[in-house]
Amino acid sequence: MRSVRLPRKLLPGIAVLALAGCNAKLPEPDSPGARLYAERCGTCHRIYAPTSLTFEMWKVQVERKQGVMVRQGLPPLTPDERDVLLAYLKRHSQ
Repeated sequence: MRSVRLPRKLLPGIAVLALAGCNAKLPEPDSPGARLYAERCGTCHRIYAPTSLTFEMWKVQVERKQGVMVRQGLPPLTPDERDVLLAYLKRHSQ
């Protein structure tokens, strides 16, 4: 696979775009889904805007993070929590 080299002057703009979804204000901040997202996900990493991924990508991330939580000795999301979180992300994803 061939790598692509970008002009150096583009790198600061790309970095800003990459971080634009981090620590964004959540839509419906007082909803159960937003609170769950902030409480369960925001304790380990920055909160990403739900619009930063498609819903299909969020489903993959939520499933992947379940395994990460178990490996770190944290309780994974319950089935009800998972449903609430995914419904929230579905409403607000790309």
